[in-house]
Amino acid sequence: MEVKSTSIDDVTVITPSGRVDTGTAKAFEDAVMAAANANKKIAIRFCEIDYISSAGLRVVLMLGKKITSLNGALVLTDMPDKIHSVFKMSGFDKILTICRSFEEAKGFF
Repeated sequence: MEVKSTSIDDVTVITPSGRVDTGTAKAFEDAVMAAANANKKIAIRFCEIDYISSAGLRVVLMLGKKITSLNGALVLTDMPDKIHSVFKMSGFDKILTICRSFEEAKGFF
């Protein structure tokens, strides 16, 4: 797994690639928490992810709680159907903001 981070306007855009599972969740957590410490406006683009486990979902939930405590915004975007299904089955689509694209997500910042 690799995690890319860029800045678009005043939003930190994180793009992980590969698998987010038990073996890679710590690296993913380190990357997203570092981004949250630097900026309270975060978008995660899942377009390069082909698998996310419960360990990866836990990291996203922890990030959501941290960003909420900072009165910031977290938006998840560009999810392939199978990744979106995982978020739906876990109920995370009810507690986190999920948009089809980053362009749509811009409205939440």
